[in-house]
Parts: sequence; C-alpha cells; structure tokens
Amino acid sequence: MKKTDPIKLPTIRDVAQHAGVSHTTVSFVLNNVTTETISPETRARVLNAIKELDYHPREAARMLNRRSSQQIGLAIPESHNAHYQEIAAGAKIYAEQHGFGVFQTNTHFDIEREKRCFDWLKQQRVDGLIWIPSSGTRLNEELDKLFEAGYPIVTLGVFESRVDNVRAELAKGERQVLEHLIGLGHRRIGYIHGVANHAVFDYRLDTCLNIQRDLGLEVVDAWVRRCGPGAEDGYEATRTLLRDCQGAERPTALVVVNDLLASATIASLYAAGIRVPEGMSVATFDNTRLAVHTVTPPLTSIDYKAQEMGMCAAELVISRLANRERPRAQLEMRAQLVVRGSTGPASD
Repeated sequence: MKKTDPIKLPTIRDVAQHAGVSHTTVSFVLNNVTTETISPETRARVLNAIKELDYHPREAARMLNRRSSQQIGLAIPESHNAHYQEIAAGAKIYAEQHGFGVFQTNTHFDIEREKRCFDWLKQQRVDGLIWIPSSGTRLNEELDKLFEAGYPIVTLGVFESRVDNVRAELAKGERQVLEHLIGLGHRRIGYIHGVANHAVFDYRLDTCLNIQRDLGLEVVDAWVRRCGPGAEDGYEATRTLLRDCQGAERPTALVVVNDLLASATIASLYAAGIRVPEGMSVATFDNTRLAVHTVTPPLTSIDYKAQEMGMCAAELVISRLANRERPRAQLEMRAQLVVRGSTGPASD
C-alpha cells in the first residue's frame, strides 16, 4: 500500500499571505479587535481568505503564537476614590467589548509598586498597561525604555514621557471654578489640597493660585491647607483652617482638590455649625457619583468624564497592540463645570 502524505492544514501565515496582510492583522481580525489601522475592506479580505482556505485556528496554538494573555493591566493609586473607580469601569467596558480582560491593582502611591507593574509587561503577564502614576515624572526614563522596546503603555496625567497619554483639561477646569465663585461675589477663596505627594502634585494647586492672581484676587497663605489624600485628612485640614481663621478672617468659599475630600470638608463645616452654601461655599473636581448622591448639598464640581477617560485609555492600548509603529497619541478630556447646591452667593 502506498503511503500517503499527511494533509497540511493552513496556518495563520497562509491566511495572511493569501489576504496580502501581516499575520498580526489576521490575529486581530480573528479576535475581533477594532483598530483604526484595519479598514472594513481589509477585514473583509481577511475573512474571505479564512473561508477560502478553510482555516480553523486551534485556541491553544493561537495563544502560543501570539504570546498573548488577552489581559490589560490597570494600575490605580487607590481603590476608595470614586474618580479612579470610574476610570477603571470605563477601561473594563471597552476592553471587554474588544475581547480583553483587565487585571487591576492598587499601587497605594508607592513607586516600588508602580515599578512592579512594568514587570508584568516584561513577563508577558499582560499585553499592555494603563497606568495612573502618583510618582510624577520620576519613572519617565524607564517608561521611555519600555516604549522603545515596543511595550504598549498608556498613562493618565504624565505629560513629558513618550508613551500614549490621556489627560484632563486641568487648568481650564480650575479657571471655570474660580470664575464661577467670583461671579457669585466671593473674594476670599481658600483651598483644601489633599494629595499623596505634594512635591509632585502641587502644580495643580499652583495653577489655581496663579489663576486667582490673574483674576485680581489676593492669595492668603492661611487659607491654603495642604494635607494627605484621605477623607480624614480633608476633614482635619478644614477643622484647623476654621480654628485658625475666625470671622471676617475666614474665606467665604473653599476649592477642594476632589469630590472625596470635598465630602469630608462639608462634614467638617457642619460639625463647626457652618451651613453650605449659606455660611461657606464649596467647589471641587471630578464630578463622581459622590458629588450627586452622597453629599448634602450636592457638590458643584468639574466633570472630566472619568469613565470616558478610561475607555479612551483602553482604546489606545488595544490600537497600539495592532500597530506598534503609529505616532504617539495624546488625548485631552474637556472640562465642564456642573453647578449644584454647594455653591451660592458670598455670605458677606
């Protein structure tokens, strides 16, 4: 009996050659990954090649060939801040719609934990990384090296690195808050600025103070309180401001760094017998669910569209996986003031 040759099954490279595309493009079509680099015509050509060659990929082989985890890493500084929760929700929605899971970790404002996230990429535990840094630009050199090596990373809030970036219109949002308060007659404006690392994040406070000066108002150091990032920090910072500044020496409005601390600020004001906004107005940033549903009165807050921010970050990671050579992308989320009950006319 004549020995017959084994049947050669088509491979992903056969499909790519038949369709006139790269095998990476075929892989993304197979996994239903949507990117700007794969046009409807290209996708149709790949699908036709798959049909004509009767290609049936085995899942195990696909995973080995791709060396893909089908996971995107997401590193956030803390889990109890609703702003970060909403960013994470947006990233997960987009990633899951495009065939990826999300592996989330909290870095707790620790640079060593942030570095550990980079190891995920090198170990191929995740295909790409969305990173919200609390270390400012201190890891930019390592970021750039990872970028040069082809690792897909998207940062939220880092401006100087070479990787893809999504950020908010911080300065525009801060100006909107101050113009709103001045329009209500406030001339004595104080600040509760609670962040994990003041050496890194005081640029936000400095921007506010510079805008206030540009608008013709004096900056009073006693009305500027720096504190930690927790609700208890915001509560205590407000309490000490009220203790140190009495009567006409107090501000009539407070600008608070985020909704989480603003809720604590309002609690501290009420504990001191000061009603909001009749006795003091409070304005803040992020416009999370805290601003609407858990604070009385609801917070006047700048909306940076946190969930959309997370979706954009996931989209950039996935598109970078499809095209490692595309130019760096920088997206800026528009700031929009949402006025609610926590701000009103100046009390005096």
